[in-house]
Amino acid sequence: MIRRLLLVLLATCALVTGMPWAAVPSSGPSVPIGAAASAAGAQGSAASTAGVPGSASAGSALGGTPAHAIPPVVAGPTVFVGVSGLTFEQIDPYLTPHLWSLVEDGAIGTMTPRSVRSTSCPVDGWLAIGSGRRAADEAHRICRDPGEPVESWVPDWAVYRLQAEQDNYDAPLGTLHEAIADVHAIGPGAAIAAAGADGRVDSYAPVSEDLAAQVGESAAEHPLTVLDLGNTQEPGYSLIALDAQIGEVREALAHTPEPGARPADGAPTLIVASISDGWSESSAMQFSAVVGPFHDSGVLTSTSTQQPGLVQTTDILPTLVRHAPAVPERNFAGAPLEETGSDAEAPARYQQMLDRQVAVATQAALSVWFFPVMASILAVLLVIAVLVGRRDMDRVRGPLRGLGLFFAALPVSTYLVNLVPWERSTSPDVAMLAALAGWALALTLLGLLGPWRHRVLGPITVIAAATVLVLAADVIAGSPLQMSTLLGEPLLIASRFYGIGNSALALFCTALVFLLGVVCQAIGNRWVRLTTVLVTTLAACILLATPGLGTKFGSVPTLIIGLAVLALAAAGVRLSIKRLLLITGAAGLAMLLVLVLDWLRPAEQRTHFGRFFDSILSGEAGAVLMRKIGMNIDILTQSWMTLLLPVIIAGVFWVILSPRRVSVPHLPELYRRYPMMRAAMASLAVLLAVGTVINDSGIVVPAVGILFIIPAFAHLVGQAEAEAIRTERSGGREEH
Repeated sequence: MIRRLLLVLLATCALVTGMPWAAVPSSGPSVPIGAAASAAGAQGSAASTAGVPGSASAGSALGGTPAHAIPPVVAGPTVFVGVSGLTFEQIDPYLTPHLWSLVEDGAIGTMTPRSVRSTSCPVDGWLAIGSGRRAADEAHRICRDPGEPVESWVPDWAVYRLQAEQDNYDAPLGTLHEAIADVHAIGPGAAIAAAGADGRVDSYAPVSEDLAAQVGESAAEHPLTVLDLGNTQEPGYSLIALDAQIGEVREALAHTPEPGARPADGAPTLIVASISDGWSESSAMQFSAVVGPFHDSGVLTSTSTQQPGLVQTTDILPTLVRHAPAVPERNFAGAPLEETGSDAEAPARYQQMLDRQVAVATQAALSVWFFPVMASILAVLLVIAVLVGRRDMDRVRGPLRGLGLFFAALPVSTYLVNLVPWERSTSPDVAMLAALAGWALALTLLGLLGPWRHRVLGPITVIAAATVLVLAADVIAGSPLQMSTLLGEPLLIASRFYGIGNSALALFCTALVFLLGVVCQAIGNRWVRLTTVLVTTLAACILLATPGLGTKFGSVPTLIIGLAVLALAAAGVRLSIKRLLLITGAAGLAMLLVLVLDWLRPAEQRTHFGRFFDSILSGEAGAVLMRKIGMNIDILTQSWMTLLLPVIIAGVFWVILSPRRVSVPHLPELYRRYPMMRAAMASLAVLLAVGTVINDSGIVVPAVGILFIIPAFAHLVGQAEAEAIRTERSGGREEH
């Protein structure tokens, strides 16, 4: 039996292995910024595209309108304007008309400024532009300004290099200079981005009072101009002055120089982006826009985010490199900016950016108190569930069932809130919480009032099924429900923008295992049970691991090892340490096979699986693993509550799996009548433990899991109490 089970699991992994080969997106309708440069020649295009991992378009997945075709003309020069601390709230059609013209004429997007630390300073942003990865200045209480180069040498360069070596992001300073030799830098921040690996900038000038003439001359002589217009968070900084400077830049690029005055005949491209928060107090989504030939009004995206209207700082360098005639193969953290066409007018697209900024800020504000409050409520719920039945607590039994169901519905409701435009409310935090409570109440009523309400496992099964279906549909749709919700992906952390995040993975797996336990309990034939578990495991692995869908490396071993426990129970095979180790080894070998096969493909076609294996071979994987271990430690040591989480989680499973030892009344009888439910709980314990080790959020995985498990347990205790009373009143006849 165990051999057959292992063979089936290996076959499952082999099928998942083949999915990345078939699922890599091909070029879609989105227009890569700088694609006109690629059209200049086939050889240059091939070299440029090969240098950007994941450069295939994500337009088809973004729901954007296909952009128009690019005629084969030579692209003009590119001007990149970088500022710090500029958000969409500061853009106004009357007060900042030139900045607003970028919204009207170009493609816009909110930019996450995440750097090495939770907030980013101007130097951090410019280092990211120059290296293509997260990099930062040494920590300061107040952000220090970039210094003017001294005899072409960038000051404090040794500090920047030392920090890059210590930050575990392996930021290769000087990458922009290496990729595009002819770069003219204007302003001290631009010098940081354009400097070589040794800190020397070849072509530099401070910002002139006649900025229009300066930019026009640079665009005529250089294919790339990088311009630093300062930090809006600086005391005394004038947005009106910044707007006037943007107007000068646009005026300079609107004038065609004399024939032969520049190396390109096409129209110029202007990229304006706020590349950092500009201070160390707090973080916010930043402004970005692109105006140029072949760029109609629309929203920006990239294959690194796969979300319309969302880009990150590390996407800028791959975009600039796209303009180079020939670029060696590189492994950037970001991807070139792309435009998804939009029929919406400027105010509507602007509102879309504001909505995202409001959502991000609201999520950050509510998360500070929401989860401690939830933890306290669940602790009380757990204590009541343990105590009920020991004493005369008939009045508590009914509310316990309802409250357990309500709080079990809350986790999935944190995603469903994004179906409601709560960001448009004058009080978005209140609106979000109201939507959260409304969805949870609706699901609770569905569980309590449907025809399944008379069955012990009926109501909670409805909640589990709804959780699985909602998260599966969200993954298939491109993960819009996971963006900036309480259990979703915090965009300011910039850890994941598509696929399934660690919190959603934990919730999905928890609800799935619970649901499988109920289904298996209803099936009498053990072979049908086993087949049900294996087929479901296969489907879940395909959904969660396939690039373009879940895109989650850790999901496969987590699911295989966790659900193997349930599969053994379904087949009537006793679990042992030896069998568990064999299954773990099989899952590990299967995932290694996934990595190797994906790595054997051409570099430009590899998914993150193959790129990770390449980092193992190149020796860079150690830094990646150390960074993820550091993240786990940081999460675990955030507060006294997080330090106690492992003990609390272990205690929860001890209570659930050993109800006799803690004298939870009637639950042992429920396990006797529904033995697959106890097997499902044991499977969950293993699954969440594996998820803790494999996934980079560590303790967050089981912590999210118990957000569903504790209220489900409380509900089942109430159900078991009510069932026991009904059985006693009916003269001992059991009701299934």
